[in-house]
Amino acid sequence: MTELGKRLKEAREAKKISLDELQDITKIQKRYLLGIEEGNYAIMPGNFYVRAFIKQYAEAVGLDPEELFHEYEHEIPSSQQEEFSEQLSRVKSRQQVSMKHDKWLSMLPKLLIAAVIVAVAVVLWIFLQRGGQKAEQQQPMTSEATEVERPKNSPLEKAVEKEKKSSKAAKEKTQKEADKDDSNESTSAPIFHVIEKTGNTSTIEVTANELKLELTSKGASWIGVFNGKGHSFFQGNLTNGQTQTFDLTSESEVLVKIGRTLDVDMKVNGQSVTYPIDPKEEVYQKIKLILKKPESSMS
Repeated sequence: MTELGKRLKEAREAKKISLDELQDITKIQKRYLLGIEEGNYAIMPGNFYVRAFIKQYAEAVGLDPEELFHEYEHEIPSSQQEEFSEQLSRVKSRQQVSMKHDKWLSMLPKLLIAAVIVAVAVVLWIFLQRGGQKAEQQQPMTSEATEVERPKNSPLEKAVEKEKKSSKAAKEKTQKEADKDDSNESTSAPIFHVIEKTGNTSTIEVTANELKLELTSKGASWIGVFNGKGHSFFQGNLTNGQTQTFDLTSESEVLVKIGRTLDVDMKVNGQSVTYPIDPKEEVYQKIKLILKKPESSMS
């Protein structure tokens, strides 16, 4: 085991994070994480990935990756130039293939423009021909239609207009009653009180009539939601912009595990919850929510 691997492993164990949990947090296979701790970089898919995996590992356990790269530079393989050369070679190969088609492609826009011009000219000619014929046919019909036009303000029109006004008034009344009902049913904002903070675990007392949890990812993170008896409501990864909602009003206690608190926003009853522990200090956190209903709602 290298000095770097030993330091990373000690930091992980100090955070009480298992290799399986670290795999969910970083999305790095467990065998690669174990290889980093043992200094076995030969199993990695490439030297470039060695530095990338070490960086993710360090961030997950609260270490500064740049400081580690500087301190253990002699232990970490560096072959960025080799991989850059390989990528550059692939780019050149693609460029050579694409140049063969450039001449033909440069002619394509000109051909398309010419075809569009011809098509537009044909359509205009057809439209003008048919337009003249329709004008001649519709002229006598217009005079006939004028003769049978219905007089304005007829009893039928007044009845139709009155019906429209009555229908509109009824809809407005129904909408106002629905808005009033929604206003009466709305609940007051929840009150948050931090009871305890220990390591990467915190306890928050939520005073409210209900407990509706909303988790939204700004990047990518693993989350888990459990009740006080250990029943799992959800365990999985959230991608960028994805949201999971839970109605946990029937539960008195809920445990939320978040792999990367830096990338996840948490709301309770529509109100944002500030993490009791700074996500920059503890990336992986466990938040226990205890629902305390107001005395007025319990009586």
